[in-house]
Amino acid sequence: MRSKRTGESPRLTLVRGGDGVERNGYVSDYSGLTNLVLTTWQRTQDQALSESLNDLESEIQTLESRYLEVCATLNIVLSDLVRLGLFGIRKDTTDV
Repeated sequence: MRSKRTGESPRLTLVRGGDGVERNGYVSDYSGLTNLVLTTWQRTQDQALSESLNDLESEIQTLESRYLEVCATLNIVLSDLVRLGLFGIRKDTTDV
Protein backbone atom coordinates (compact mmCIF):
# COMPACT_ATOMS: atom_id res chain seq x y z
CA MET A 1 0.00 0.00 0.00
CA ARG A 2 1.56 3.29 -1.10
CA SER A 3 0.77 6.75 0.09
CA LYS A 4 -0.75 8.80 -2.73
CA ARG A 5 0.98 12.00 -1.67
CA THR A 6 4.63 10.89 -1.50
CA GLY A 7 4.58 7.55 -3.28
CA GLU A 8 6.33 5.94 -0.32
CA SER A 9 5.09 3.03 1.79
CA PRO A 10 3.66 4.11 5.16
CA ARG A 11 5.91 3.34 8.10
CA LEU A 12 4.53 1.50 11.06
CA THR A 13 6.11 2.14 14.43
CA LEU A 14 6.01 0.27 17.70
CA VAL A 15 5.16 2.15 20.85
CA ARG A 16 7.04 1.41 24.05
CA GLY A 17 5.14 0.98 27.26
CA GLY A 18 1.82 0.13 25.64
CA ASP A 19 0.52 -1.42 28.85
CA GLY A 20 -2.93 0.13 28.48
CA VAL A 21 -2.69 2.16 31.65
CA GLU A 22 -3.17 5.49 29.90
CA ARG A 23 -5.99 6.35 27.52
CA ASN A 24 -3.81 6.58 24.45
CA GLY A 25 -5.97 4.74 21.90
CA TYR A 26 -3.89 1.60 21.59
CA VAL A 27 -5.34 -1.89 21.40
CA SER A 28 -4.47 -2.68 25.00
CA ASP A 29 -6.90 0.07 26.11
CA TYR A 30 -9.76 -1.53 24.23
CA SER A 31 -9.19 -4.98 25.68
CA GLY A 32 -9.97 -3.61 29.15
CA LEU A 33 -13.09 -1.90 27.83
CA THR A 34 -14.12 -5.09 26.04
CA ASN A 35 -13.71 -7.08 29.27
CA LEU A 36 -15.81 -4.52 31.13
CA VAL A 37 -18.56 -4.67 28.51
CA LEU A 38 -18.54 -8.48 28.45
CA THR A 39 -18.58 -8.67 32.25
CA THR A 40 -21.49 -6.21 32.44
CA TRP A 41 -23.35 -8.12 29.72
CA GLN A 42 -22.76 -11.40 31.56
CA ARG A 43 -24.12 -9.93 34.82
CA THR A 44 -27.18 -8.64 32.96
CA GLN A 45 -27.74 -12.05 31.40
CA ASP A 46 -27.27 -13.79 34.76
CA GLN A 47 -29.76 -11.43 36.39
CA ALA A 48 -32.31 -11.97 33.60
CA LEU A 49 -31.92 -15.75 33.82
CA SER A 50 -32.24 -15.65 37.60
CA GLU A 51 -35.46 -13.62 37.36
CA SER A 52 -36.84 -16.03 34.74
CA LEU A 53 -35.99 -18.99 36.96
CA ASN A 54 -37.74 -17.37 39.92
CA ASP A 55 -40.82 -16.73 37.76
CA LEU A 56 -40.84 -20.35 36.61
CA GLU A 57 -40.51 -21.64 40.16
CA SER A 58 -43.43 -19.46 41.22
CA GLU A 59 -45.52 -20.74 38.31
CA ILE A 60 -44.67 -24.35 39.21
CA GLN A 61 -45.82 -23.76 42.79
CA THR A 62 -49.10 -22.28 41.52
CA LEU A 63 -49.67 -25.23 39.17
CA GLU A 64 -48.86 -27.76 41.91
CA SER A 65 -51.33 -26.07 44.24
CA ARG A 66 -54.06 -26.12 41.58
CA TYR A 67 -53.30 -29.77 40.77
CA LEU A 68 -53.65 -30.78 44.43
CA GLU A 69 -56.92 -28.85 44.66
CA VAL A 70 -58.28 -30.67 41.60
CA CYS A 71 -57.19 -34.04 43.00
CA ALA A 72 -58.92 -33.32 46.32
CA THR A 73 -62.11 -32.25 44.51
CA LEU A 74 -62.03 -35.36 42.31
CA ASN A 75 -61.58 -37.56 45.37
CA ILE A 76 -64.61 -35.98 47.06
CA VAL A 77 -66.78 -36.28 43.93
CA LEU A 78 -65.81 -39.92 43.28
CA SER A 79 -66.44 -40.76 46.93
CA ASP A 80 -69.92 -39.22 46.71
CA LEU A 81 -70.68 -41.06 43.45
CA VAL A 82 -69.63 -44.39 44.93
CA ARG A 83 -71.68 -43.75 48.08
CA LEU A 84 -74.73 -42.97 45.94
CA GLY A 85 -74.17 -46.09 43.87
CA LEU A 86 -73.70 -44.13 40.64
CA PHE A 87 -70.11 -45.16 40.15
CA GLY A 88 -68.09 -48.23 40.97
CA ILE A 89 -68.76 -51.96 41.21
CA ARG A 90 -72.03 -53.16 42.72
CA LYS A 91 -71.65 -56.11 45.04
CA ASP A 92 -75.30 -57.14 44.82
CA THR A 93 -75.30 -57.65 41.05
CA THR A 94 -76.38 -61.12 39.88
CA ASP A 95 -75.26 -62.73 36.66
CA VAL A 96 -78.02 -63.33 34.14
